[in-house]
Amino acid sequence: MSDPRLKTRKEGEIARVIFDRPDKYNAMSSEMWAAFPSVLASVADDPEVKVIILQGVDERAFVAGADISQFAETFPKDGGAANYLDIVHGAEDAISICAKPVIAMISGNCIGGGIELAIACDMRFASRKSRYGIPPANLGITYSLYSTKRVVEALGPSRARDLLYSGRLIDSEEALAWGLVDRLYDPDDLERETLDYARLLCTKSQYSIQYAKLTVRRILEGHEDETTELRKWRLDAWDAGDLQEGVAAYMEKRDPKFRWRG
Repeated sequence: MSDPRLKTRKEGEIARVIFDRPDKYNAMSSEMWAAFPSVLASVADDPEVKVIILQGVDERAFVAGADISQFAETFPKDGGAANYLDIVHGAEDAISICAKPVIAMISGNCIGGGIELAIACDMRFASRKSRYGIPPANLGITYSLYSTKRVVEALGPSRARDLLYSGRLIDSEEALAWGLVDRLYDPDDLERETLDYARLLCTKSQYSIQYAKLTVRRILEGHEDETTELRKWRLDAWDAGDLQEGVAAYMEKRDPKFRWRG
């Protein structure tokens, strides 16, 4: 499944997924939510791609929430609300289960569903001019347990309640202090800094990075003991090749050339 408002662009080992609906500040229609997992998979499954960046088409918005104009038609239908929640959940989950690092590059408004997508990413780099909000109390809608849990994990319960209860907008400085975003940059520097970081990740062992992402996910799911899956990753590290190369490079005092792609 695809949607013309979800664009992809590949630049060497870095791929971008671009929310391209500028007339609606990239608000996500139900069709966009439904198409997002397959669009993300189309770049994640490329063996040459190591890092994925999500971004808005211009500096005005990352994603300014869901397309509210569809709600009056969607929600009253039999099963409409459940189906809508399922496709939003599917989009978020596609990011969290993606084996490769996904970075949200946030410029402009990041509201509601935009925050849901951004929080699902591994990291969030943002413009100092961006604004953030979670507006269910402004509309009378409800967030799923799954989505709310992510907000609570990112912000803590009190700050999550603040945004969910008030629907107010916060600026990037507050978002950084709260842990909603990880790094702030001047608007003119955001893209360069994000790409520089993505290129740094491309030089590292993808075996180690993908193992780390999987391990963090299992921790957030509540695992306290090492699973059989994670143990196999650790025991297979030498045979995968990157560990051999890393040790050899260290001993030979050179930069490693990691080749594992998964």
